[in-house]
Amino acid sequence: MTHEREHDDVRRGWFTEILTSALNDLAHAERVITSYAAQNPDGFIAWGMAEGEAVQAHQALRQAPSLHTATPTDYTAVNATADALYELTRKISQSLVRAAELASDPDDKMACLQAALHAGRLREALR
Repeated sequence: MTHEREHDDVRRGWFTEILTSALNDLAHAERVITSYAAQNPDGFIAWGMAEGEAVQAHQALRQAPSLHTATPTDYTAVNATADALYELTRKISQSLVRAAELASDPDDKMACLQAALHAGRLREALR
């Protein structure tokens, strides 16, 4: 019994860590994309799809019942490149799929999978 309980605790810890990291990364991507869009007269045309998917992914993940956190405010850098955002969304997608595999709550699993879907679309929009 104790071994199984320890396994569940470790699994919950990894799950929470992955979700928190993905939420922080999505918030960062959303802010950077919004900043890029605001810098150019046609920025919202060029970055609109990417911004929409970043917002959707972030909102979808925030629906996970296991997340009881505010939007992170520690990301202030706006100098990331599109390549860095592209790589970040790849990492986010992988993390969300892994979190969905670890989730025991069906609503957590759904939130992760929906966020991964939007993160994948975000990545495509950044190409």
